[in-house]
Amino acid sequence: MKVMRQFPNRIRNIIQASGLKLNTISKTSGVSHTYLTKLVNDSINRPGKDKIASVMLALNFSISEINQTLAEYDYRPLNTHDIPSILSNNLRRKIEGNTLSLYDHLHMRLLLSPLERLEGARVLVKGSPSVLFMPEELYLGQDKAYAGDGDAQQFYLEFNRALFRERKENQLHTFEAGYRSETYCCRKCLEAYLEAQLRDTSDGHRHLIATYFGNILRALKQHPDQQLMRVVERCTYFDFQLQGADQAHPKVFFLGRKPHTYDAVQSQLNLQGFSSDGPAMIALFLKETDSSRRASIPRLEKNYPEKLIDYFVDLFQRHGMGDHLAAAIAGDGAA
Repeated sequence: MKVMRQFPNRIRNIIQASGLKLNTISKTSGVSHTYLTKLVNDSINRPGKDKIASVMLALNFSISEINQTLAEYDYRPLNTHDIPSILSNNLRRKIEGNTLSLYDHLHMRLLLSPLERLEGARVLVKGSPSVLFMPEELYLGQDKAYAGDGDAQQFYLEFNRALFRERKENQLHTFEAGYRSETYCCRKCLEAYLEAQLRDTSDGHRHLIATYFGNILRALKQHPDQQLMRVVERCTYFDFQLQGADQAHPKVFFLGRKPHTYDAVQSQLNLQGFSSDGPAMIALFLKETDSSRRASIPRLEKNYPEKLIDYFVDLFQRHGMGDHLAAAIAGDGAA
């Protein structure tokens, strides 16, 4: 008779070391409470690969660390075939309770996908518009994680690509459902961002930036009542996103600012931000939103969005990119 191999219950140890209740881990990972209970009680000898990944991602482990744990269960490193099941678990994640903290890169984006699927108006307050208007090449080109770990790097890039496309589908769905989107960008942050980006002439980077802003401005032009953007004379200490701002129970995701980025290895994760549906936290960010609305630049609100489009064309023209932006607004080369 063949004896079934017994694996060390590494996931049970990780769950217990977190100090979190199983109900909390279930909400933040999308893995059912029943399944987690069986895990910690040694009723499951070899948990599913997607369950291991989802639990560890919810607890802010890196891809490299997840692959090391998978090896203990005789699994190969994460690959493209694992992406659908992990994303499916992630969409069952619940943003409930006081505050959920998370680290940068994949962890932040995994949380944003279920958040952005929720009903209601979306409010974004930050130094630049939503990355969901970016061309995929620009979005994926921002990450330099997992240098030196080929398996983790390959999975990270493909997972990010799939997650980005899922989030863009979420955006389209909420738009088609008729929900309003409001974006408030600090003028100085926005102009500093464009100044830095339009100085970069490598690999058609400026063209990608023009396409990014062209996508945004075309959406504003075509749907001015549903897509609102304001440039404001006010800089917030946090970048934040309110989802369901017009609903009874909104949720907020907020980021701490990180002015400088270094070529750090992936193990040097930075605490990126928090999410919450706590009433006191929501009240604070609703108040911040009202302050941003009041700081909107009046001259850019006139004949909306024409004056705002003129403002951006002028910024791009200073770098000889005005015609490129105009073409992107018209839909030439849109992504």
